Amino acid sequence: MPWLKAEWRQSLTVKLLATYLAAWLLTLGVLGASFWLLLNNLGAHKAQEATQAISKAMVFDAQGEPVRVDLQGDLTWLPEALPLDLSYQVADLSGRVHLASPSVKSASSNAMPEMYVQTVYRDHEGTTWKVTVSISHRLMALITAHSTKHMESGALAMVGWSILLLGLVLVFTVQRLLRPLKNASHQATKIGPQSLESRLSDKHLPSEIQPLVHAFNQALDRLEAGFRNQQRFLADAAHELKTPLALLRGQIEMGGTGQTEQLLDDVDHLARQVQQLLLLTEVSDASNFKFETIHLLRLAQEVLTFLSPLAEKLGIRTVLNFDDSRVCTQGDRMALFVLLKNLLENALKFAPEGSTVTITLGTNSLTVRDTGPGIAPDHLPLVFERFWRNPDRRHEGAGLGLAICKEIAVSHAWQLSVHRLEPGTEFMLQFN
Repeated sequence: MPWLKAEWRQSLTVKLLATYLAAWLLTLGVLGASFWLLLNNLGAHKAQEATQAISKAMVFDAQGEPVRVDLQGDLTWLPEALPLDLSYQVADLSGRVHLASPSVKSASSNAMPEMYVQTVYRDHEGTTWKVTVSISHRLMALITAHSTKHMESGALAMVGWSILLLGLVLVFTVQRLLRPLKNASHQATKIGPQSLESRLSDKHLPSEIQPLVHAFNQALDRLEAGFRNQQRFLADAAHELKTPLALLRGQIEMGGTGQTEQLLDDVDHLARQVQQLLLLTEVSDASNFKFETIHLLRLAQEVLTFLSPLAEKLGIRTVLNFDDSRVCTQGDRMALFVLLKNLLENALKFAPEGSTVTITLGTNSLTVRDTGPGIAPDHLPLVFERFWRNPDRRHEGAGLGLAICKEIAVSHAWQLSVHRLEPGTEFMLQFN
């Protein structure tokens, strides 16, 4: 079946097994080549070992003359039984032979096999002796064949058992490593709108898979934040629109005679609340922003131009101070426009007539200051809360302007703070 074939091809266990077998075949090839090179040099190596053994087995008389060779182990019988295949002689540096193995004088030169000839020198009581050993190729081939027969069968058995054993261990290990991933998948299936606070655990997961789980949990964080924003928007809208709608309905049911202007004002107020609620929901999600380089002086001038009719109507003077006209920051331009507009509009509404509202642009900050009566100290922690209104003043706002500013600042990782001055109030926005 096609789906089964696709699943088989994507299986991590199968891929690891295939990689393991490929590595074993490559290793086997390297071992085979090394074994072949070793066998090619085994004859000369064994001949060298035999020469060293015969040299060490030499026995000397009281005058320091070599008298015999006491061979041990496998070499004991070879010089007598196979004189054509193993022979040795001991001579001094002048070339005079003092000791030799039994020789076959009747053998013709044509009957002599091809030989490995090795020579070592041994010092004894101040005299250097030259030990020459000849071992036939055919004897070395026989010894090698006898040894390699057992080596090959043992090596093949070892390879076969190791492939089987390590394959089983690999399957067991992969299944054990993937068990936490299966548990995480089972946890993921249980996450829904009623359990968005749940997160996948990375306990016991392989370090290679933990980044994937962390990324999934971060995606859940964003989804939860968006879902909570939507829920909060619905709750805020229901809370804020319920009373004005009830009043409108009462006025309409009473005929609304002579109250057309008041009805239109109420409708405008509702429209403004809905617009601000939508804006608040939008700025609460950083993914809605388009980040770019923002020229702060140019933006501040646009905000002042936009609110100049309101400032003239209220009889308030606006001043823009700056040290460097080239100061820029990174962020969403429209969001920063709304933030600065709301701060300036809030300052204009609470500043007394004839006073001055000042915008100051710094290297990494901007401030909006008025010279009004200021905010009571116990009200300062509340100014950025949604729908909070100063109980000492009557105004038409919905209590969302500063909350929108705070959400924009948080989404951009900026710091927005408020300070009580003597006189007035100062809002400071610090950029990173």
